[in-house]
Amino acid sequence: MSKMTEAKKRDFVTQIITLVEENQEVLTDKGFDPAERVDELKTKKNTADTAEIAQQEAAAKAKEATAQANLTLDDAYKDASDFADLISGLLGKDDELVKKMRKFRK
Repeated sequence: MSKMTEAKKRDFVTQIITLVEENQEVLTDKGFDPAERVDELKTKKNTADTAEIAQQEAAAKAKEATAQANLTLDDAYKDASDFADLISGLLGKDDELVKKMRKFRK
């Protein structure tokens, strides 16, 4: 199958359905009733459209979740950094505990 974009594939399916429906008589005159195939294509296209919507909704939720996770992590990091600064202020920068904490930022 050629490398077509999703939009072009969807458009192709729609155009085939429309074209066949508009020219159904030509095909039935040749002894072929395209109604069943058209119905199958419509069902497949509807299923694909529904799946695409679900995919877009999932991507939006993932993006929101990522933003929330990043905000929460930034807040936690700032809080931990402030806490480390507090401990450093209490114990002094030369204390062994403070030296160990400084290594975590590297």
